[in-house]
This record gives sequence, C-alpha cells and structure tokens, in this order.
Amino acid sequence: MPKLRKKTIYTFILVVVALYVVIAVIPAVTGKLTRTTAVTYGDLKVSDDVTCYIVRDETVYLAKSAGTMSFKVKEGELVKRGAEVMNFKPKSEDKSTASKTASVSEYNAILKKLGRKGVVTGDVSKRKGMISFHIDGYEASFTPDTMAKLTYDDVKSVDADPESLKRAETEKGDPIFKIYDNANWYINAWVDEADISKYEKGNYVTVEIGDADIRGSIENIVSDGSKWHVIIRTNRYWKDLAVKRSAEGKIVTTDRSGLLIDNGSITTKGKKVGVYVKDKTGQFNFTQVNVLASNSKKSLVSSGTFTDAKGNTVTTVKVYDEILRNP
Repeated sequence: MPKLRKKTIYTFILVVVALYVVIAVIPAVTGKLTRTTAVTYGDLKVSDDVTCYIVRDETVYLAKSAGTMSFKVKEGELVKRGAEVMNFKPKSEDKSTASKTASVSEYNAILKKLGRKGVVTGDVSKRKGMISFHIDGYEASFTPDTMAKLTYDDVKSVDADPESLKRAETEKGDPIFKIYDNANWYINAWVDEADISKYEKGNYVTVEIGDADIRGSIENIVSDGSKWHVIIRTNRYWKDLAVKRSAEGKIVTTDRSGLLIDNGSITTKGKKVGVYVKDKTGQFNFTQVNVLASNSKKSLVSSGTFTDAKGNTVTTVKVYDEILRNP
C-alpha cells in the first residue's frame, strides 16, 4: 500500500476519534460539571395525604314511643331550641310486642355503639343546631371532649357508613333525628412522624376534601406511636358535614408564591445553606439561601436579602439567577 494512502487513512481515523471526543466526551464531562438551572418565580404547595375523621358536638334523639312521622325540616337546616322537627303521631303499643319489636330493630347495632347517649324526645329539638337524618353510632365516642384520646388503632377500623333515619314509622327508643353544632367542628387526622415538623399548634392549614377547601387552625397535636394525631378546628361550610364521619383528603400546610429552587441545587458550605450562582465571568460563587418551605422536588426561598439568625442582613438569590443544578 502506498505511503500516501496509509497516511490518508491514519489521518481520517484520527479526525474521527477527535470528532468523537469533541462531540460526545467533552460535552458529557463539562455538562456534568457546569449544567445549570434558573431560579424561577412560582407556586409551592406542600401537603400530606390523610384520612379525615370528623368530630362534631352532636346529640341523637330517640323516639319516646312508637308512632308515625312526617318531617318538617330538611337535612342541614338550622333549627332553634324547641323547634318542631316533625309531625309525630304516637300509636298504642302492646307490651308483649314492644320488646320483640325492639330486639329486631334495624338500628340495634348503632344503638349498641351509641350506648346511653341518646336523648328521648317526641317531635321537638332540645338544642339549637343543624339537623341531620343520618347516624353511625360514633356520636358517643367521637366527641370534642374525648377526641384527643382517640388513637390510630381506634379509627383505622371504623365502620362509619351512616344509616338514614328518614322513614314513615318508628318504634320506641329508635333514633329519629340528630342535631349538631356547625359553628365549631373538628377534623382528626394521623400523619407520619417524618412529616410532623410541618405542623405547629395554632397554625392555619387547609384541608382539601373532594372539591372543598376547608380552612382551619391546628387545635392540638398528640403523639401516637409512630404517628401523630393532628386535630384541626374549623367553622367552614362543608356540604357533607351532616352525613360523613370520614373522608380521604389532603392537609395543605404550605401554599405560597415566591422564588423556587430545585432541591438538588441546594448544598452546604460549613454550616451555611446555599447554592452556587454563576456570575458575569462564568464563575460560580456560593450564595446563602433562606429556605421557607419545601416539597419533594422544590424549595421556596427568600428573594434579594434575608435576615439570618444573628440579625445580619444576607444578600441572596434573585429571580433568573443561573445556579448549578447539582453542586
């Protein structure tokens, strides 16, 4: 083979290798070293998925005798003390059949859970509040006075499908309606130990249940093994309050707008938390940040300046700063 041809082939191979290095290797290495992202402005929401257990101040009313009923108010309607809830017509009752009827009552299981908490009445309310024609038997154990003692083991096995009380006739001692206080009611939820740092007694949170956003304040936080029992007090309207005992939802602890940074960009230098910001010369300089809130992907940080723990004013990032993605 002529020397010139060999030289041409060797030159070609060297050019190909050089091109491969330029196109593939160098960008890959430098990309990992200098790949950047921008500080942006946006919204950050931090939430926990929970099962919400509803606690109300509620009273179940029982029929003082067997009779026929026709209701005069609707579910969820506000009634005053002494208000006539229904037209009630008692019927004569044979003592021999009364005990038999009571033993096969469709509400026996619920009445057993309710215990002696029911109030006997005829057709009037004995307190002010909202009317409900649903009952689940937990009215006796899920109360504002005792809810802090509820444990996760107590609630995870709750079978709270409500029974309707709407019917034309009742037997003596059966539930006929319920009245609850809608001015203050409570959402009880259990969160994991790793998430409890986001909660503080007295702080306001939003509970999302379906399409409802229920604002409330944290009334109490109780340790419960590997979980924490969070009690939220609210007076907000919820269309299912008259019926539901439990519902799946989210507790939103943070929902704010501001500067957002990818969590992977945040690092430490000494005892300071910060990011590496690219300056006009292309150099990256460590810049402190003040993290206000975080979720699994991003953090909300102060803009421009912030005051540190010692009272010093610290210059920090601003929108559109270019920072290292993985310092």
